[in-house]
Amino acid sequence: MAIDETLANSFEEKQHQAAYVFDPLDEADSANRPAKRRKVSKLANQQETEGTDSWLTFQPLFGGSEHEQCVRLRQQLFEKSWSQIDKRIQHILRKANESTLSNVASFLKASPGHASTGKIPSAFIITGPNLASQDLLFEQFSENLQNEVDAKVIRLRSGDASNLKAALKKIIHAVAARETDDENDLELATGKDGRKYLNYDLEALHAHLKSNPRRHIIIAFQDSEAFESGLLSDLISLFSSWLNRIPFALLFGVATSVELFQARLLKSTCQCLYGDQFDIEQSSSIIDKIFKAAIAYTDVPLRLGASLVNNLLERQRDQVSSIPVFISSLKYAYMCHFYANPLTVFLSDDKRSDILQEEHFEAVRCLPSFRRWVETSIEEGKVEQARLLLDDNPHLIEFLHQSVQESRRWSVRLLRKLKVLTASNVSSASFSDIYLDAVSHGIETDRITEFTDSIKQMQPSDLTVFLTQVLDDSENGDPSLGLDPWASEDDDSNVFLTKTLTTVKALQADAERQGNSLRSKYNGQTKVLRTTVIAQKVQLSQDTATLTREDTLYTELVDDLVQHLEEAIHYDGAKSICMNEIWLFDSKTPYKDVFIPRPRGVVERALSRPHDYLNCSCCETKDDQIVSSLPSVAILYQLYLETGSLINVADLWSAYYAIVGEEDEEGLEEQAALVLFYRGLAEMRAMGFVKQSRKKADHVAKLAWRGL
Repeated sequence: MAIDETLANSFEEKQHQAAYVFDPLDEADSANRPAKRRKVSKLANQQETEGTDSWLTFQPLFGGSEHEQCVRLRQQLFEKSWSQIDKRIQHILRKANESTLSNVASFLKASPGHASTGKIPSAFIITGPNLASQDLLFEQFSENLQNEVDAKVIRLRSGDASNLKAALKKIIHAVAARETDDENDLELATGKDGRKYLNYDLEALHAHLKSNPRRHIIIAFQDSEAFESGLLSDLISLFSSWLNRIPFALLFGVATSVELFQARLLKSTCQCLYGDQFDIEQSSSIIDKIFKAAIAYTDVPLRLGASLVNNLLERQRDQVSSIPVFISSLKYAYMCHFYANPLTVFLSDDKRSDILQEEHFEAVRCLPSFRRWVETSIEEGKVEQARLLLDDNPHLIEFLHQSVQESRRWSVRLLRKLKVLTASNVSSASFSDIYLDAVSHGIETDRITEFTDSIKQMQPSDLTVFLTQVLDDSENGDPSLGLDPWASEDDDSNVFLTKTLTTVKALQADAERQGNSLRSKYNGQTKVLRTTVIAQKVQLSQDTATLTREDTLYTELVDDLVQHLEEAIHYDGAKSICMNEIWLFDSKTPYKDVFIPRPRGVVERALSRPHDYLNCSCCETKDDQIVSSLPSVAILYQLYLETGSLINVADLWSAYYAIVGEEDEEGLEEQAALVLFYRGLAEMRAMGFVKQSRKKADHVAKLAWRGL
């Protein structure tokens, strides 16, 4: 009797739980309700954590022998580097849709009075299919409209409004909530009889606006196409009926088109709206800006290689990944490099040689680029310098810092040359493709030949535009890439290009005065087609038209310009620089493992080797042996691999019980084992490995084979 009372008390205690774990091995009196914990301030805990183990997110390398100062320095370098890049990225995201924000604000300011028209001002924001980037956009709308239009903005998502009552509660709560930390502290007005309004009654919102007037109450449907069409129509109709008392305005985030969105609504509902369409900046344009600010910028501490970045961009284009995912991928690449590379301590501006270990110098001397440099120095006769680098650690430290500084100068020179390559869209390839190819292989002959061929075939007016832009870039730099003006550092090239530009303009003016058009021998217009009739047969031949004096001078000028550009643009890739392993990261394996899901492989590995995930001694086996201490679903999966397309459940049970049954020292009773067997089989079914067979009632059908 006492046992029954104990069970009844334990069941009553669990009635407040939504779900609980049932373990048939536990005794009844062991399922007591845990004692309540004392609420502790999060700030105090956070300060304690920051004071003790906050730096331990990075682990010691060199087999665990790395000094604590080096570990902390690597993490500080990562956090400092990414914070600078993230600041530039957030600035780009904030500035991306400024025109859309101002246009929407102007539309709401210029909209006629609500009561006079009887229609709700509505702005349809064409966001595109990228839903993940809408949070920042509508957050900007909320901040901008509250300041410029004297409005209160309420953001609604489809998950917040399962029905009409829930949507109204959300709206009234957002408008009437006091400006305090307690979200449940509402400031709802009361009626004349002293009773409070219901929390979904718009009369409460109307009474609240009498004491706190606003020009607009803007309802922003962030993912409007995910709302049920009937609910959306009911909300719009309800807002329209209250329009003479509450100044509603609507924002709709539309992923497809306004026409398709309008087709989902009732005609009577559409007649209640007065609106306009607004487009935001496309994600591809934003990605290009982020690429320049985070990958190609002059002072980025880490250069990402072509194979990794191409993988990121390809996934961005093909799978329509969101911009936050792209940013997270970049951050993960930075973390991987600083986390796993002990030599990143040399990227610090502080020359702290006291924290360096002998392992650092040994690792540096094993780098492939360092070994190539030493071999080249010996071949060139610089034996003493190579000996110092191999034997003298202080000399090696100085050489390392010089190499890091040289890498930064290499980056600046590379970007200057790329500005010439991409001026006036001479090359058909995008800036990102040209940059990645240059980092990986350098600016090679094939790229230069393609570029110079385009220069040769240019019309004089196009060549003038090209030279003007190159000179402007050298004099003004490029803030999007962090490039400062470099005209004073390259006087010879600047003088030559200026002289060429002046001469082209003069030759063009002389040709126009004579009534001719200036052209070079490389221009297609200099080729003429001759037709000759011989013995009643027509023969076609191609000949070159006669060039004027100005054309000949212009051709010589183009040849000199091409020769100058060929010499000035040629450049080596990043991997040709000594110590590039310190500041160049080009491994895509960690990124693929984290950002490209492989659910089936992960599930199969978890069921085959649960110790890899649980990390417990009971699951550790040799050669994938089946032992009774494994989870039930793991045992069933191992037996499942040995079966055919149809599995007899009774045979499967017999094999399972032979492993976990009472014959073993720690075996289970038959009832307990049967419960675990049914639970494991249900989990196998939930994961899609088996299903009920229609051929035989006591069999289940096998649905998946390992490795297929």
